[in-house]
Amino acid sequence: MALVAMPLLILLVPPTVAILALMIVQIVLSSFDMRECFGFADRQAVGILAVAALFGTPVGLIAIGFVPLWLAQIIIGVIAGAAAVALFFRFSLKAELGVARTGAVGFFAGLFGGLAAAPGPPVVAYFLAREVAPRQKRASMILLFAIMAVFALLTAAIRGTLSLDIVLLGLFSSPFCYAGSALGAACFRRGSDDGYRILALAAMEFSALFSIVLGLARLFRG
Repeated sequence: MALVAMPLLILLVPPTVAILALMIVQIVLSSFDMRECFGFADRQAVGILAVAALFGTPVGLIAIGFVPLWLAQIIIGVIAGAAAVALFFRFSLKAELGVARTGAVGFFAGLFGGLAAAPGPPVVAYFLAREVAPRQKRASMILLFAIMAVFALLTAAIRGTLSLDIVLLGLFSSPFCYAGSALGAACFRRGSDDGYRILALAAMEFSALFSIVLGLARLFRG
Protein backbone atom coordinates (compact mmCIF):
# COMPACT_ATOMS: atom_id res chain seq x y z
CA MET A 1 0.00 0.00 0.00
CA ALA A 2 2.72 2.47 0.95
CA LEU A 3 4.43 1.76 -2.37
CA VAL A 4 1.73 3.80 -4.09
CA ALA A 5 0.39 5.95 -1.27
CA MET A 6 3.67 7.45 -0.08
CA PRO A 7 4.58 9.36 -3.28
CA LEU A 8 1.06 10.83 -3.37
CA LEU A 9 0.73 11.74 0.30
CA ILE A 10 4.14 13.39 0.35
CA LEU A 11 2.75 15.98 -2.08
CA LEU A 12 0.23 17.10 0.55
CA VAL A 13 2.08 17.03 3.87
CA PRO A 14 5.72 17.13 5.09
CA PRO A 15 7.67 13.86 4.64
CA THR A 16 7.92 13.05 8.36
CA VAL A 17 4.17 13.50 8.78
CA ALA A 18 3.39 11.37 5.70
CA ILE A 19 5.70 8.59 6.86
CA LEU A 20 4.17 8.25 10.32
CA ALA A 21 0.59 8.67 9.08
CA LEU A 22 1.09 5.81 6.62
CA MET A 23 2.45 3.65 9.42
CA ILE A 24 -0.87 4.13 11.21
CA VAL A 25 -2.78 3.32 8.02
CA GLN A 26 -0.66 0.17 7.62
CA ILE A 27 -1.58 -1.07 11.09
CA VAL A 28 -5.29 -0.33 10.62
CA LEU A 29 -5.48 -2.13 7.27
CA SER A 30 -3.38 -5.08 8.42
CA SER A 31 -5.72 -5.72 11.35
CA PHE A 32 -8.46 -6.85 8.94
CA ASP A 33 -6.26 -9.61 7.47
CA MET A 34 -4.25 -10.59 10.54
CA ARG A 35 -6.03 -13.87 11.22
CA GLU A 36 -5.46 -15.09 7.68
CA CYS A 37 -1.88 -13.84 7.71
CA PHE A 38 -0.96 -15.84 10.79
CA GLY A 39 -2.27 -18.96 9.09
CA PHE A 40 -0.47 -18.63 5.76
CA ALA A 41 2.62 -16.47 6.39
CA ASP A 42 6.16 -17.82 6.37
CA ARG A 43 6.62 -16.99 10.05
CA GLN A 44 10.28 -17.98 10.14
CA ALA A 45 11.20 -15.61 7.31
CA VAL A 46 8.96 -12.89 8.75
CA GLY A 47 10.67 -13.27 12.13
CA ILE A 48 14.16 -12.89 10.66
CA LEU A 49 13.11 -9.96 8.48
CA ALA A 50 11.34 -8.24 11.38
CA VAL A 51 14.28 -8.53 13.78
CA ALA A 52 16.66 -7.18 11.13
CA ALA A 53 14.23 -4.37 10.29
CA LEU A 54 14.20 -3.33 13.95
CA PHE A 55 17.83 -2.30 13.49
CA GLY A 56 17.26 -0.59 10.15
CA THR A 57 14.13 1.42 11.02
CA PRO A 58 15.74 3.71 13.66
CA VAL A 59 18.64 4.37 11.29
CA GLY A 60 16.18 5.46 8.62
CA LEU A 61 14.22 7.68 11.02
CA ILE A 62 17.41 9.37 12.17
CA ALA A 63 18.64 9.75 8.59
CA ILE A 64 15.58 11.83 7.71
CA GLY A 65 17.27 14.78 9.36
CA PHE A 66 20.55 14.35 7.45
CA VAL A 67 19.78 12.89 4.02
CA PRO A 68 18.17 15.32 1.53
CA LEU A 69 14.69 14.15 0.63
CA TRP A 70 15.39 14.36 -3.11
CA LEU A 71 18.39 12.06 -2.75
CA ALA A 72 16.47 9.50 -0.70
CA GLN A 73 13.63 9.51 -3.25
CA ILE A 74 15.99 8.98 -6.20
CA ILE A 75 17.99 6.22 -4.51
CA ILE A 76 14.93 4.29 -3.36
CA GLY A 77 13.26 4.82 -6.74
CA VAL A 78 16.26 3.50 -8.67
CA ILE A 79 16.56 0.44 -6.43
CA ALA A 80 12.85 -0.33 -6.64
CA GLY A 81 12.82 0.15 -10.42
CA ALA A 82 15.84 -2.08 -10.94
CA ALA A 83 14.32 -4.79 -8.73
CA ALA A 84 11.02 -4.65 -10.64
CA VAL A 85 12.80 -5.02 -13.98
CA ALA A 86 14.85 -7.97 -12.69
CA LEU A 87 11.71 -9.68 -11.38
CA PHE A 88 9.87 -9.02 -14.65
CA PHE A 89 12.52 -11.08 -16.40
CA ARG A 90 11.87 -13.90 -13.93
CA PHE A 91 14.82 -13.46 -11.63
CA SER A 92 14.22 -15.95 -8.83
CA LEU A 93 15.64 -17.10 -5.53
CA LYS A 94 15.51 -20.43 -3.78
CA ALA A 95 12.47 -21.09 -1.59
CA GLU A 96 14.74 -21.11 1.47
CA LEU A 97 17.49 -18.53 1.95
CA GLY A 98 20.10 -18.21 4.66
CA VAL A 99 19.67 -16.08 7.75
CA ALA A 100 22.33 -13.58 6.63
CA ARG A 101 20.75 -12.77 3.25
CA THR A 102 17.25 -12.67 4.67
CA GLY A 103 18.48 -10.43 7.47
CA ALA A 104 20.10 -8.05 4.96
CA VAL A 105 16.76 -7.68 3.17
CA GLY A 106 15.09 -6.95 6.50
CA PHE A 107 17.65 -4.31 7.45
CA PHE A 108 17.22 -2.41 4.18
CA ALA A 109 13.45 -2.71 4.44
CA GLY A 110 13.64 -1.10 7.87
CA LEU A 111 16.04 1.56 6.60
CA PHE A 112 13.78 2.48 3.67
CA GLY A 113 10.72 2.34 5.90
CA GLY A 114 12.17 4.75 8.42
CA LEU A 115 13.60 7.06 5.79
CA ALA A 116 10.67 7.29 3.38
CA ALA A 117 7.89 4.95 4.59
CA ALA A 118 8.88 2.64 1.75
CA PRO A 119 9.88 -0.72 3.23
CA GLY A 120 8.15 -2.35 0.30
CA PRO A 121 10.80 -2.58 -2.44
CA PRO A 122 13.24 -4.94 -0.66
CA VAL A 123 10.46 -7.05 0.86
CA VAL A 124 8.30 -7.26 -2.27
CA ALA A 125 11.35 -8.15 -4.36
CA TYR A 126 12.39 -10.77 -1.80
CA PHE A 127 9.04 -12.56 -1.71
CA LEU A 128 8.25 -12.25 -5.42
CA ALA A 129 11.62 -13.78 -6.25
CA ARG A 130 11.06 -16.75 -3.94
CA GLU A 131 9.41 -19.86 -5.30
CA VAL A 132 6.53 -20.05 -2.82
CA ALA A 133 2.74 -19.76 -3.13
CA PRO A 134 1.31 -16.27 -3.80
CA ARG A 135 -0.97 -16.55 -0.76
CA GLN A 136 2.05 -17.14 1.45
CA LYS A 137 3.87 -14.18 -0.12
CA ARG A 138 0.95 -11.81 0.46
CA ALA A 139 0.32 -12.97 4.03
CA SER A 140 4.00 -12.73 4.91
CA MET A 141 4.31 -9.19 3.56
CA ILE A 142 1.20 -7.92 5.34
CA LEU A 143 2.34 -9.40 8.65
CA LEU A 144 5.86 -8.04 8.30
CA PHE A 145 4.76 -4.52 7.35
CA ALA A 146 2.42 -4.41 10.35
CA ILE A 147 5.24 -5.38 12.73
CA MET A 148 7.56 -2.79 11.20
CA ALA A 149 4.89 -0.09 11.42
CA VAL A 150 4.33 -0.75 15.13
CA PHE A 151 8.04 -0.51 15.84
CA ALA A 152 8.44 2.66 13.77
CA LEU A 153 5.58 4.36 15.62
CA LEU A 154 6.99 3.34 19.00
CA THR A 155 10.36 4.75 17.99
CA ALA A 156 8.76 7.99 16.81
CA ALA A 157 6.76 8.28 20.03
CA ILE A 158 9.91 7.87 22.12
CA ARG A 159 11.66 10.53 20.05
CA GLY A 160 8.67 12.86 20.44
CA THR A 161 7.85 13.12 16.73
CA LEU A 162 4.45 11.37 16.90
CA SER A 163 1.66 13.87 17.53
CA LEU A 164 -2.13 13.64 17.81
CA ASP A 165 -2.49 15.41 14.45
CA ILE A 166 -0.46 12.67 12.75
CA VAL A 167 -2.53 9.95 14.42
CA LEU A 168 -5.76 11.62 13.28
CA LEU A 169 -4.41 12.01 9.72
CA GLY A 170 -3.59 8.32 9.62
CA LEU A 171 -7.02 7.32 10.94
CA PHE A 172 -8.77 9.71 8.55
CA SER A 173 -6.81 8.33 5.57
CA SER A 174 -7.47 4.69 6.48
CA PRO A 175 -10.97 4.35 4.95
CA PHE A 176 -9.75 5.69 1.60
CA CYS A 177 -6.76 3.34 1.60
CA TYR A 178 -8.97 0.46 2.75
CA ALA A 179 -11.10 0.84 -0.37
CA GLY A 180 -8.06 0.35 -2.57
CA SER A 181 -6.77 -2.45 -0.38
CA ALA A 182 -10.12 -4.28 -0.51
CA LEU A 183 -10.16 -4.01 -4.30
CA GLY A 184 -6.64 -5.39 -4.47
CA ALA A 185 -7.56 -8.28 -2.14
CA ALA A 186 -10.58 -9.15 -4.28
CA CYS A 187 -8.45 -9.16 -7.42
CA PHE A 188 -5.88 -11.32 -5.65
CA ARG A 189 -8.45 -13.97 -4.64
CA ARG A 190 -9.99 -14.12 -8.10
CA GLY A 191 -6.86 -13.69 -10.19
CA SER A 192 -4.06 -15.99 -11.26
CA ASP A 193 -0.51 -16.26 -9.93
CA ASP A 194 0.79 -14.37 -12.97
CA GLY A 195 -1.82 -11.66 -12.49
CA TYR A 196 -0.75 -11.15 -8.89
CA ARG A 197 2.88 -10.95 -9.95
CA ILE A 198 2.17 -8.40 -12.68
CA LEU A 199 0.06 -6.24 -10.34
CA ALA A 200 2.77 -6.23 -7.67
CA LEU A 201 5.47 -5.38 -10.19
CA ALA A 202 3.32 -2.60 -11.65
CA ALA A 203 2.92 -1.09 -8.16
CA MET A 204 6.68 -1.28 -7.63
CA GLU A 205 7.44 0.36 -10.97
CA PHE A 206 4.87 3.12 -10.47
CA SER A 207 6.30 3.91 -7.05
CA ALA A 208 9.85 3.86 -8.39
CA LEU A 209 9.20 6.20 -11.30
CA PHE A 210 7.09 8.59 -9.21
CA SER A 211 9.76 8.69 -6.52
CA ILE A 212 12.51 9.47 -9.04
CA VAL A 213 10.44 12.22 -10.67
CA LEU A 214 9.71 13.82 -7.31
CA GLY A 215 13.37 13.64 -6.33
CA LEU A 216 14.56 15.22 -9.57
CA ALA A 217 11.90 17.94 -9.31
CA ARG A 218 13.03 18.81 -5.79
CA LEU A 219 16.68 18.82 -6.88
CA PHE A 220 16.17 21.22 -9.78
CA ARG A 221 13.94 23.47 -7.71
CA GLY A 222 16.83 23.79 -5.27
